[in-house]
Amino acid sequence: MKLRAIAAGMALALAPGFAAATSNAPPAPVLKLANAAMHAANTNDASAFAGLYTEDAVVVDEVPPFIWRGAGAGTAWWHAVASFAQKMKMTHLRATDIRVGEFKESVTDAYLVEPMTVTGIANGKPFAEAGTTTYTFHNSGGTWLISSQVWTTKP
Repeated sequence: MKLRAIAAGMALALAPGFAAATSNAPPAPVLKLANAAMHAANTNDASAFAGLYTEDAVVVDEVPPFIWRGAGAGTAWWHAVASFAQKMKMTHLRATDIRVGEFKESVTDAYLVEPMTVTGIANGKPFAEAGTTTYTFHNSGGTWLISSQVWTTKP
């Protein structure tokens, strides 16, 4: 009986932490932005990144110069990725198996983690690289935009 009471007390004490860590589905405007960024990448359309990012946005990737800032960060990042891919003789780059891993939201900001696989052909050979794109979004005046985007291949 005493053990059940202790277990119940611990469950009640830990429940708020579990509730806070639980992911819920991203709202349509946030998911639309993440999908738009991946669609722009998958179609190699740098111009499609325009209008997706906040004025103080930051994009981080493993491709030099590693960080891009401002409303044009997505476009500048994609130009760097495309240039890097050309130098490395990489073609057919595509993000696949994109899924929502975690989502959290406040009134004006949101956090989204999307595990995915990037596939392509490098030097004539197919490759697949598992990784994660993590976004933050900011809602200003009822409009959501991407405020940060980070790619990583490390767990």
